[in-house]
Amino acid sequence: MYWLIFTIFAIISRATYSISSKLLSQDIKVAAQSHALLLTGSSAILVLIFGPFFGGIDFLSIFKYPMIIGAVMLSCSFGNIIFFNGQKLLDASMTQIAFSSVLIWGAVLSLFFLNSTFSIYQIFGMLLLLAAIIFTQYERRKFSFNKGVIIIMTAAIVFAIFQVTSAIASRYVNTVTYLFYANLATATLVLVLNPKTSLKDFKIIKRNITNTISKTLFASLTSMIYMIFSFAAYRLAPDRGVVVVLLTSQVIISVIFGVIFLKERNNIPKKIIAGTIAFIAAILINQ
Repeated sequence: MYWLIFTIFAIISRATYSISSKLLSQDIKVAAQSHALLLTGSSAILVLIFGPFFGGIDFLSIFKYPMIIGAVMLSCSFGNIIFFNGQKLLDASMTQIAFSSVLIWGAVLSLFFLNSTFSIYQIFGMLLLLAAIIFTQYERRKFSFNKGVIIIMTAAIVFAIFQVTSAIASRYVNTVTYLFYANLATATLVLVLNPKTSLKDFKIIKRNITNTISKTLFASLTSMIYMIFSFAAYRLAPDRGVVVVLLTSQVIISVIFGVIFLKERNNIPKKIIAGTIAFIAAILINQ
């Protein structure tokens, strides 16, 4: 059952990352793509520094398993970029509702590429979890398929691909190598696609360098911890598709952490109900 423990730690660390990244975006006023560059670039540097102490980076793995590593890199980098662009067109609630479709895409892709099998209880648990995610974000606003929603749902598909390809990669490469390529790809692509924005925002960052470093390190460390635990769960789980599905529950934990640490006290009863539903859903999915 170590895989389940690692999955729980991954969910908690991902929720912590949502708090740390929000603090970063609030305090460091730069473009969303520049936030992605800060986070993934610093993570790649940390992996280069500390990687040799934890098994080292197999730089040749990209030549040994080009399809797998390439899929991880492309899905991670494009998923981030698509999400950031869609996020600018929607408020936070609508973004989470649209992105919750990652649960369905992850389950479907797991059936085809991870040979997962889901029982009736697990399918019911997935539907409950999806309902909890939507319930915690819904604020009686009209939900229509505008441009922003379509972009976020596209990001959800790409992120589901990233989760499934990460699960596949866990059978072929070590954790340090996975972390390096996933983060380096995103940082490089953001830099290549947005050089002018990155250069302009760098001038802003220089004026607030101490705060930027502290907030970026906190966010990048929590992101890396999430990736380490999720990768370990993929390695050990008897059915990696279950891990893919369970990781989606981080949305609920993120909302609860927002109440505790960011004092987001609106609609607390609704958030408690959603958390309870998500807990029941997790039990069913783990059957």
